[in-house]
Amino acid sequence: MEGRFAFTAQFWGDGAVVCRAVEDRPGPIIEQQFGEFPSWTQAQTFAGRLNEGLDLDPLTARHIVTSSILATACVVQEALNSKEQWQGTSVEIAARAAQLRCVLSELALALTMCHTASNLPEASAHRALFYARRVLRHSTHFLKSHDGDYDQLRTIAAGTARLQSTLQQVSACLPACLP
Repeated sequence: MEGRFAFTAQFWGDGAVVCRAVEDRPGPIIEQQFGEFPSWTQAQTFAGRLNEGLDLDPLTARHIVTSSILATACVVQEALNSKEQWQGTSVEIAARAAQLRCVLSELALALTMCHTASNLPEASAHRALFYARRVLRHSTHFLKSHDGDYDQLRTIAAGTARLQSTLQQVSACLPACLP
């Protein structure tokens, strides 16, 4: 038997969408047929009218939506708890390889941004360096948490050290180097 359902609003980028939540089932799920709304309030007002059409008072609708969100949290928690089941599988190996490639790509891009910062207008140069610092923090965190082989860690450590050194050099000369 299909459970009770209710509608609610969820943020979506700079706007909001209407979602359907089924009681005690993971969700809520976006209802694309209603489109995107400029604000969460407009989407929630629309969802409220839909719930009225289902003869759901606001408290009952909130109960249904909350039970759906809690069901989602249970699914996520179960996936996190089953982490041991993934160890050593081809899925885990592929995920680790993709994560390593991503960090290496971020480091390469951050180095490129550092090298071009002196040729950019001041605001753009500061954004580029802000991004590079964020990549530095990310790669440092990756080094602390990644349990890959020694060669992988050494490659990331070398890229992180190179980025840190380049960032220090560029930051020191930035005001004098800007056009």
